[in-house]
Amino acid sequence: MNRLYKIFLILLVVFGVQNARASHMMGGDIAYECISPGKYKLVIKIYRDCRGIPFNSPTINVFCADGTNSQSVNYTRTAINDLTPTCASGTAPCNPQNQTVGEEGIEEHVFEATIDFNSSPYNSIKNNCCEVMIKVEQCCRNGAITTISPGNFYTDAMINICNIAKSKNKCNTSPQLSIPPVAYVCCNQPFTYNNGVREVIDGDSLGYELGNPLNANNSNETYTGNFNPQIPMTPYCPPNPGVVNCRALPNAKPPRGFYFDKETGDIVFTPTKCDEVGIIVIHITEWRKDSLNNWVKIGFTRRDMQIVVKQCPDNNPPSFTGNNKYSVCEGTKICFYVDTKDEPFLPKQTRLDTVALTWNYGIPGGTFTIVDPTAREKQAQFCWQTKIGDARPNAYSFTATAKDDNCPKPSSSNRGYNVTVKPKARDNRKYELLECGKLRFDALITSDTLNYKSKNYTFQYTIRDSTNTGKPLFMTYNKRDSFKFKRGGKYIIEHLINNPPLNCPSIYSDTVIIPPVLDVELAFGKDTFVCAGDSLTLQPEIANGVPSYKYNWETPRGTRNPKDTFNKYTLKPVADAELILILTDKNKCVDSDTILVHYQPN
Repeated sequence: MNRLYKIFLILLVVFGVQNARASHMMGGDIAYECISPGKYKLVIKIYRDCRGIPFNSPTINVFCADGTNSQSVNYTRTAINDLTPTCASGTAPCNPQNQTVGEEGIEEHVFEATIDFNSSPYNSIKNNCCEVMIKVEQCCRNGAITTISPGNFYTDAMINICNIAKSKNKCNTSPQLSIPPVAYVCCNQPFTYNNGVREVIDGDSLGYELGNPLNANNSNETYTGNFNPQIPMTPYCPPNPGVVNCRALPNAKPPRGFYFDKETGDIVFTPTKCDEVGIIVIHITEWRKDSLNNWVKIGFTRRDMQIVVKQCPDNNPPSFTGNNKYSVCEGTKICFYVDTKDEPFLPKQTRLDTVALTWNYGIPGGTFTIVDPTAREKQAQFCWQTKIGDARPNAYSFTATAKDDNCPKPSSSNRGYNVTVKPKARDNRKYELLECGKLRFDALITSDTLNYKSKNYTFQYTIRDSTNTGKPLFMTYNKRDSFKFKRGGKYIIEHLINNPPLNCPSIYSDTVIIPPVLDVELAFGKDTFVCAGDSLTLQPEIANGVPSYKYNWETPRGTRNPKDTFNKYTLKPVADAELILILTDKNKCVDSDTILVHYQPN
């Protein structure tokens, strides 16, 4: 055989195998679970195109983020699952056990491993760096990809073992992705997708962003044309076909531009290039407060997805309507509806689809109830009774999935729902009993612990007698104030604190007991009369005072005579007169009483 022909044949076989191998890599993601401080279980999922060759042995390593101290990971494949959407009468296109070259579909391969950074050989990583990378790679990405120049498949995750050790919780489990990746989307039909992130173990704060597809550590794939991580595929951008960077309008019908919601992780766009194959990468970063109350990054994970745009049967995917972001004050119950629509593809679609509506249990303690199970377009009610202490800056989230029953391939949509739990304004009331029946009170704020630096707290105190009814004895809007009680006994103090602009007030009802106080009362009561020419002698009744007393009489008001300091007072009015007594006891407690004396002509 001619030597040149042999070389050509070898190259043909090599490149043929390489191309076949490339056709089966559709993406992957990495999760880790803390078994004990420093010890982790890895769960790595790799997605295979069922039309490609079998997939058996990816390369998995852990190493320092600077590329040093690399250690290989021994792993076990624990499952192979067919994730291809099929209707009730459809047939799964993949053969997971045999991994034969089959029909168009997506197959999930699950690999598991355990690493302990406290033991050899992984303790060499712990002793030399904080940011530990977990990588998985396999040759090669699909050669049919049109939005990047496809190379090696590579994805990773990061654990910051130092920052985790500094936090109150010495463990960290990565967010769980509960919604399988979507491989195929329909050309000219709206696409709504959410990864179904569940962060229910540690309650860490999450940040979402679109990332670059990688071919090696810190090495990005090269985009073609005008594509980039924020616009990785061709969206509907009227009126100019081929334009990709128009303003995103996710609620338009159909959606315009490429929309990514950094709060929920939702992806919304209408693919318009019917032979496009693209890569979308979602990067999820975890944040947590350390022991000094500072926010630190404790890790990240990624999902790398290959998206194939196809011409689909005449069918519209289901969609969600209404709001998907809510807020509630902690300790309060929240309920809202999740609504779906599935409009027929007219005039060709004659059979109406029935929608199945589910959720990923992303908020523990929440309920997700289908309002009418017989309805074609389902509606669910979500309810959650929050508790005091549930407030946090980052939202709680869950993902809803709407799936129709179209055959041979059903369509589905996913949407993220966020519930932000706001802290209630809370304080401790400090009451201080002073002399002479005076009560001083102050509000000590306790709720400003979640970076809600509100400086606009408002306060209100309302004091009533033991019946807690009727007109208040006293009301103030000061944080700190005082009030002198005329009588001893039991009193009810109602206190309100609010925290604009969050507006999550707390109302407290406190009972205070005031001991007996100096009480002076002029014997004739508040009103009496004297006939013309007669005189009236007054002697006060004194209770709870400490002798000796100082008397100060005055009539009319504001004309006190320093000589009027006797324990009795004689008044001979020539007209209506007001008589005031100010009494001071040995402890300098002061009380007063006033009567009105009416002059009665003969």
